[in-house]
Amino acid sequence: MRNTKSPRDPFDRILAALHGAALDEARWPDADRLIGEIIGTSGGSLGLYTGTSAADVTAFLLRICIDGHRRKDWERRYTEEYFASDERVPRITRLDYGRITPTGDLYTDAEKKTSPTYNEAVIGVKARHGLNMRLEGADGMEVIWAVHDPIERGGWHSDQIGLIRRLRPHVRQSALVSHALAEARVTGAAAMEILASRRIGVIYLDRRCRIAAANDRALEILRRGNGLMDRNGFLHAATREANAELSRLLACALPVFEGQGSAGSMTVNRRLALHITPVGNDYPHFRTRRFGAVVIIVDPARPSWIDPASVAAVLELTLTESQLAVALAAGETVDDIAAATGRAEETVRWHLKQIYRKLGISRQVDLVRRVLSLDGFGAVSRDR
Repeated sequence: MRNTKSPRDPFDRILAALHGAALDEARWPDADRLIGEIIGTSGGSLGLYTGTSAADVTAFLLRICIDGHRRKDWERRYTEEYFASDERVPRITRLDYGRITPTGDLYTDAEKKTSPTYNEAVIGVKARHGLNMRLEGADGMEVIWAVHDPIERGGWHSDQIGLIRRLRPHVRQSALVSHALAEARVTGAAAMEILASRRIGVIYLDRRCRIAAANDRALEILRRGNGLMDRNGFLHAATREANAELSRLLACALPVFEGQGSAGSMTVNRRLALHITPVGNDYPHFRTRRFGAVVIIVDPARPSWIDPASVAAVLELTLTESQLAVALAAGETVDDIAAATGRAEETVRWHLKQIYRKLGISRQVDLVRRVLSLDGFGAVSRDR
């Protein structure tokens, strides 16, 4: 029996767009534009944050779209001019997960008269009559999704609210996957760029859930069998409970019958974070129908390692200097390096001064940032 739902079903079209936006940040405006067209809204905002008060809230992701266009000017302006004093921020962080709250309910009557954010920024992005919600995140972060003003007069209708409710978990998932890729420095990535990443494991599954391709990091994880494994060409989790959850997520991502699959996440072996996202035959970076879903594996506890020879070549340092720079970036102290190499501490500090001179910097933190920015160029695993 075939599913009779049309592949052009509005909800399925939005899901497909969200899955594409999760794997390629450049596609988020297209997803937001489609949401706006189908729901009837002027745009939307999406953010990831940690913290619970105005003093300790830190934003990790912010996207503002107006009339189908991403507005980085407003993202920058809101961050620099309004975020620290926006009265609604701490209130959103205390909302129940999934609760849809009008923008006006997040400001007091007095604040509506005096708040720069409410009277300038909220109007500027067309969100004074918008809807806001807090969605559960991961790794201490949470998601804020705001749907901007309705296009039609008369406020929000029940069918619009219903569709927004259905979309909540999928918008959340798109934000989490997008951030996981950004953390791994895989942004705007086409298929081959993601496969080449040394910081995350990536597995592509065909429509029958068989492993079609995997990058080196994923193959390393599968070979060890520490949480995930390749069993006759199929992806399995090591424990019965984890495998049951993995099977459920794969069934949602790759439905047997027609229709757009759903993305999902889980943790394996208390460490590996898995993000499973349907690819869809229309995703332009995949020129073949054989890919059905992508599994992104993130190991937060595993530090990456940068090849000193690559650092030496890129930064024009000697091998000794590059080894020192990499060790500092890995968190070692000058004392640690001196003891490990058998050099005097004064010698290590002399080499450090030579590095500063060559790079035109004066602080260790600047050196560490410079080295970490090269992660992915000639990186190798410490434990291979």
